[in-house]
Amino acid sequence: MGESSDSRHPMVATLGILLIGSTFITGWAPQGPWESESFSRGLFGLAGGFLLYLAWYRHTFGVWSVIPALHMWQNPHSSTRILAAIGVGLFFSSYLLGTVDSLPEPLSLILLLCALMVLLAAAYAWLVFEGPLGDEEE
Repeated sequence: MGESSDSRHPMVATLGILLIGSTFITGWAPQGPWESESFSRGLFGLAGGFLLYLAWYRHTFGVWSVIPALHMWQNPHSSTRILAAIGVGLFFSSYLLGTVDSLPEPLSLILLLCALMVLLAAAYAWLVFEGPLGDEEE
């Protein structure tokens, strides 16, 4: 499943950054069937975020995939704590960004969804590596 050293992940990351950056420019996105140019820009931003995540995953783990298997983690005990801290940080950031009037209202909801998904992944990793779901032999 390995790929050659000349992977496409830098190009995918660049495209993701361009799509995210394009959300800050108004007046170019189509109205779409939902009759909202800002919603269309948001969809482009979400697609860019997904591409950026895919490129990071390929760079970090060396394979194209979406969900990191727990056996791929190099330092699972410290990574679990870091992941939980990132989730808590995203959680509070979503609250703070929800109070800013100049930002779109759904931004805090999307950030909260990401925070809860990261916290869920951290909880699962803790249950497997340090909790009752782990192997006693390891």
